[in-house]
Amino acid sequence: MKRTALLWIALVAALLSGCLRKEILDDISIESAIGLDDAGASKIRGTVLIPIYKKEETTNKTLTSVSISVNDLLEELQHQASEPLVNGSIEILLYGKRLAEKGIFPFVDHFHRDASIGTGLYLAVVDGTAERLLKGHYGRQGNAIYLSNLLKHNIEQRDIPKTNLHLFLKAYYADGQDPFLPYIRRAGKNVYIQGIALFRGDRVVDYIQRNDLFFFKILTDAYTEGTHTLRIDHNLYISIKNIATSRNISFSGSQTQPHVHIHLSLEGVVREYKPTPFSPSIRPLIERQFEKEIKKKTSELIKRFQQQQIDPIGIGEWAKSHYRRFRYRDFYRRYRDLPVHVTADVRIRDTGIIE
Repeated sequence: MKRTALLWIALVAALLSGCLRKEILDDISIESAIGLDDAGASKIRGTVLIPIYKKEETTNKTLTSVSISVNDLLEELQHQASEPLVNGSIEILLYGKRLAEKGIFPFVDHFHRDASIGTGLYLAVVDGTAERLLKGHYGRQGNAIYLSNLLKHNIEQRDIPKTNLHLFLKAYYADGQDPFLPYIRRAGKNVYIQGIALFRGDRVVDYIQRNDLFFFKILTDAYTEGTHTLRIDHNLYISIKNIATSRNISFSGSQTQPHVHIHLSLEGVVREYKPTPFSPSIRPLIERQFEKEIKKKTSELIKRFQQQQIDPIGIGEWAKSHYRRFRYRDFYRRYRDLPVHVTADVRIRDTGIIE
């Protein structure tokens, strides 16, 4: 009986293995990044990045074509490749600024429907064209790894809120939130984080510049290992590290006249204080000054979002969980004039190993 069962298992395994498409690495071209740009006349220009692995470093090969859709574009690019193009190892998708301002949903949805692509894929908007950025040369591991690592470490340890294919689509489909993506640019031989591209639906309508990224992140995400430099007066600066933040959004008033309350909590450690030595007696002043700056900067950002009629914070989603029989349409009809009150609580835990 056992022998018969083993024979059946071997037969099924053989049949199943015969259904799998075999792809040998040496016989295919692996796409590691794709860039899409507006080409006019309802067409897009696509650039595919293919890593060429060598002993000392990874070089980059790019293929470019123009078509009316992503699917047709990838078919056109197959005609330029000496081996079949395979997209199961894509690290990042880039969208040129002009295309992003026209709308990118069809060019996001295509990759979301591809089962070989993970939802943790990074997306970004490029200041300029994605083609020009991908044709640079960055690092020894290839452009795709360099760019994905650039976004990864800025999300985990710096000022970019969490974002990927899954989170972008989640915000896009949500009635109470608008998506955002990192905004990057090429300058010479380097790539920089320029800021954040803010979407209304699938179109970019505004950009957060780098000096406001800290305040944007504490509104939309949470720090676990952040840093920030605070100016106390004309010549006095303090740098705070190991910043951890949290936020809470609550409401008062009726559903027809809601008031929004956003409370931001922050803890950190003094890293540097100049030009004078740091004294523990000045700690309350630092905390009050930091709270004042947070309230001012975040309130300015929120007013800007209201004027643009966008909601990257997701205030609408928080309101939905607070009010019964909630209607998004009614909420956003009053959104531009919605009273939003921000409070901040800053605590400096300690001032380093010397103290």
